[in-house]
Amino acid sequence: MAFPEPKPKKPELPRKLLRSLDCKQGAVRAVRFNVDGNYCLTCGSDKSLKLWSPMRGTLLKTYSGHGYEVLDADGSCDNSHLTSCGSDKTVILWDVATGQVIRKLRGHAGKVNCVRFNEEATVILSGESDSQCVC
Repeated sequence: MAFPEPKPKKPELPRKLLRSLDCKQGAVRAVRFNVDGNYCLTCGSDKSLKLWSPMRGTLLKTYSGHGYEVLDADGSCDNSHLTSCGSDKTVILWDVATGQVIRKLRGHAGKVNCVRFNEEATVILSGESDSQCVC
C-alpha cells in the first residue's frame, strides 16, 4: 500500500527586514538580482550602476558611463557581463571584473526603460516608451 505524496509548501515571502543598503544614488530606479541571487544591481538617478553583495551588505563595484539616470540593468547568465540602460538613450554592455564599457549602443530615439539578456546572454533586448524594441 502506497501513501500519497505530501503537498509541497508554497514559498513564503520574508516577514521581516533582513538588510537595508544605503545606495547613495539619489532615487533608485531599479534593483535586480543576478541569476543565482548572490548579487544585486542598483540603478540610480546619479548616473551610476552599483554591484552589491546583499547578504554581506557590501558594495563591490560602481559602474559609471551613462550621461543621465540609469533606469534598468541585467546580468549575464555567467555573471561576466552586465547591461544597463537609461535616460541618455543608450544601452551599455559592461565587463563585470574590470568595470569597463565593452560597447555603448545608441539606437533609441528616447529614454530606454528596460533591458534584458536572453537566456544564453548572446542578445540584448531593450525597450523604450515610444513602443520601439531593439535587439
